[in-house]
Amino acid sequence: MKKLTYGLVVVLLLATQGCQTNKQKAQDAAGAEQAVALPFPEPETLRRELDEDLVYSYLVGEIAAHRGELRLAQTHYQHAAILARDAYAAERATRIALHLKDYQSGLAAVRRWVELAPNDMTARQLAAVLFLRNEQPGDAGRQLDALVKIANARGTDGFLQAASALSAERDHAGAEQLLRGLYERHPSDVRALYAVAVLETAHRRFDQAETRLRKVIEQEPTWERARVLLSRVLSAQNRRDEALALLDDSVARYPDSVLLRTTYSRQLVDAGDYPRALEQFRALHALAPDDQEITFGFAMLATQQEQWGEARPLWQALRGTRERRDEASYYLAQIEESDGNDELAIGLYRTVSRGELKIDATMRLARIYGRTGRLNEAREKLREARIANPGRAADLYISETHLVQQHGERNEALALYQAAIDAFPDNHDLRYNRALYFFELDDFAGMERELREILDQDPDHADSLNALGYTLADRNERLDEALTYIARALKLKPDSPAILDSMGWVLYRQGDLAGAAKYLRKALALTQDDEIAAHLGEVLWVSGQQDDARAVWREALLHTPGSDKIQAVIERLQVDVE
Repeated sequence: MKKLTYGLVVVLLLATQGCQTNKQKAQDAAGAEQAVALPFPEPETLRRELDEDLVYSYLVGEIAAHRGELRLAQTHYQHAAILARDAYAAERATRIALHLKDYQSGLAAVRRWVELAPNDMTARQLAAVLFLRNEQPGDAGRQLDALVKIANARGTDGFLQAASALSAERDHAGAEQLLRGLYERHPSDVRALYAVAVLETAHRRFDQAETRLRKVIEQEPTWERARVLLSRVLSAQNRRDEALALLDDSVARYPDSVLLRTTYSRQLVDAGDYPRALEQFRALHALAPDDQEITFGFAMLATQQEQWGEARPLWQALRGTRERRDEASYYLAQIEESDGNDELAIGLYRTVSRGELKIDATMRLARIYGRTGRLNEAREKLREARIANPGRAADLYISETHLVQQHGERNEALALYQAAIDAFPDNHDLRYNRALYFFELDDFAGMERELREILDQDPDHADSLNALGYTLADRNERLDEALTYIARALKLKPDSPAILDSMGWVLYRQGDLAGAAKYLRKALALTQDDEIAAHLGEVLWVSGQQDDARAVWREALLHTPGSDKIQAVIERLQVDVE
């Protein structure tokens, strides 16, 4: 054998670093596994000197893989695995063959991998997959049996690992049949039944998965994961109420389960039931006070529900963590701002130092400056942020236009809008906001011109369609045209309370009181908005349903005491709501 040069040896060491690292890990793990009786005998390590053929195979395999020449890499890794009897090379050959969809070469490689590392669970998983893809289900099943034996020896769930390996297979029927066969060979192990349900869930076979999961829960009622998966299966079938009922019962049975409460709280958030979600997060925080993710969720919900007393200490605690410092400072500043502690809020907003949140903090900081008579300072902050963050420049322009509208002069606001639109002529938000500002200025022609400009560019801009239709209806002008705009907007956003309100209002203007009431009731059911309540009350009053109208207004005044919109309609109709 020719003597290897020093340089070639160095390259070889670099090229085979992954192999040596893998061997070292195996040696380290061997010490930890001495007490574990693994089911398959490990082969004796073959000692082989490095010759040019072996070095060449490793080198070409590594270099070709880095260059993306995967076919060449696979061939040479396979050759190295045979020459050196090295599991790392066999693994690399297997994975590359899978990537290339060369299942015959992959099967040859994985056979070698299993031979060299018979207790490697990943090798058994991929072997099962490759036997299945090569239409050898019997051999695939034997690999899953081996996987379960190895996992049992290691104290893990081999059935779930089998389901994981098969979950991405395109041959759903073949994968499910293979896993059902594994269950049939282990009918007394409830984990096998659960694994079948997991695979059926991945394949969106929810009916079958539900049946199996209910059987799992019947056999093992304390198994949290089965209850969690069943709740997700129910939600996937649009049976959210049943999912929530299941989780409610589950946390009542097992009140100390963090997993069940976490799942329940998240599904309550998804359902928009924030008060009940907050209750669950209170209990979760008591169970796991040091869990940052739970603390963060609790703080977010408490802030959203304006429970400042609960939210403040949570955010203060999270400010002490590096990962959540900026978020905690930002939301703590919002709480102080809401409580009227402007200077404290300003100081907190200034400490937000990174990313998108820093820009949002700057916009909120500018809002405080504008509200407290420091408009020029607010605008300067926003201009600096626009220069530093060109990707958010349009948003920062919008923030500045709002400030100048509220605290500046009319001509100043219009000039700023023009500069912003000149910079971003295709930004519909800027044009839409200017249209609304024209409405505030009682310039309906300017508003309509702006909205039509948006609709010329984007005929499906639902907010512009709604704004134009509602304004026409409110002015009692061109009602058929208004109805057309609102109907188009409603088709685009069928669950929008604002657009449903507009549809009710235009129908009212056209004299269709029953139709108007139907849309307005639907809108009010989606959001307790005082303007919608004012409209619905007026329609009911004019329809002769005075008691119902009073009830709607009284309920709305509980949510929005002193609402000027409700007071205006009550005074106009000369109504006594008491």
